[in-house]
Amino acid sequence: MNKDKVAISQEQIIRDYFNSWINKDFSKLDQWFHNDMYYRECYGATYQGLAELKAYIKGAAKKQTVLKWTIFKIEQTTSGEFVVTWFFQAKEEKEYCFDGVSLIEFAGLKIKKVVEYSTKHETYRPYKNTDCSAASKKG
Repeated sequence: MNKDKVAISQEQIIRDYFNSWINKDFSKLDQWFHNDMYYRECYGATYQGLAELKAYIKGAAKKQTVLKWTIFKIEQTTSGEFVVTWFFQAKEEKEYCFDGVSLIEFAGLKIKKVVEYSTKHETYRPYKNTDCSAASKKG
């Protein structure tokens, strides 16, 4: 398989994994993840190895319903790592949402490492009405 076809296949694995949370179908985790994988959640939890990831997912799927996990963009870096920007919305005791970025590394066609970062979804512009030209003249 040439490099472009591998990248397309890897990108599809990322999309399929994200969608598995919405569909609650985790039957392909063994196909998507390397047995010796590492996963760091955006809130600090980490999973070393596929067995830990499966244990987490089994527990999370019981208490959490993912309503949306929308991918905005998937880009591959020159080193082969994928940068995925996304929006996440779920419901546990109450509904919540946030924006995030995942850095994903592969070993062949299996995910080897995932590191997630999150930020608040709601944004604001505290200096929207500031006269920037006046501020630059004072400096």
